[in-house]
Amino acid sequence: MTTILAFAFIMTILVFVHELGHFLAARYFGVGVEVFSVGFGPRLWSVRRSGIEYRISAIPFGGYVKMSGTASRREATAHDFDSKTRWQRFLILLAGPVMNIAFAFALAIAGLWVGIEMPTAGGQTVIYRAAPVEAILLGGRAIAHSSAEILSTLGGLLTGAISSSHMIGPVGLAQIAGESSALGWRAMLAAMAFISLNLGICNLLPIPVLDGGHMVMLLVESVTRRDVPFGFRKALVGAGAVAMLFLLATTFYNDLGRLGWIGS
Repeated sequence: MTTILAFAFIMTILVFVHELGHFLAARYFGVGVEVFSVGFGPRLWSVRRSGIEYRISAIPFGGYVKMSGTASRREATAHDFDSKTRWQRFLILLAGPVMNIAFAFALAIAGLWVGIEMPTAGGQTVIYRAAPVEAILLGGRAIAHSSAEILSTLGGLLTGAISSSHMIGPVGLAQIAGESSALGWRAMLAAMAFISLNLGICNLLPIPVLDGGHMVMLLVESVTRRDVPFGFRKALVGAGAVAMLFLLATTFYNDLGRLGWIGS
């Protein structure tokens, strides 16, 4: 139960951060927002302010910002997402992953400020606290190194150099969250930074259902100077959703295998 609660807590915060990026960028460019939801599924709580419904839903492992006129067939109005220029839509999509990466950076700095546990030659641990400027530099270095490792792993998975059995899914992430919460709040901060960075980078992948996939479509439209047909765009998103479900099933199988719940 502790593992589930820790994972739900971490994911709720990270989903909020991600969707907040989309929300703030949309509002900045004058796009109407209808719903800001943390979580999917049945609504648990909601409040309406200035025409926007802020909602907490039952399934915490996701969320969405429903913008006016998103991928709609009707004629766009001035406040619709599809009425904005391609570069504005691109930045709105980019804002979510960037917020997760920036949040991971902020957590790394905060962790260095409050102190991290470091082993000594005698087998004991001491708390090392970095000065503010040093924390920023070390935090930036840590995020850059971790980002390079994530990208290297993704590249290895695509080329086949790394087996898909190395991929971690929701169960594996929940295990990391549970183990870190048992070790204390410092470990919890590190786990949250790790998951946030992965979430931000993976959302930039050119899979149609993800932010990165939609951004690629906007880049194609900018080069060809033609809109991707609505039907084709819808088909691509559907194919991306199927690919993500397959990926989720694969990582779920891997996680259960690592836990010894199924045969290797």
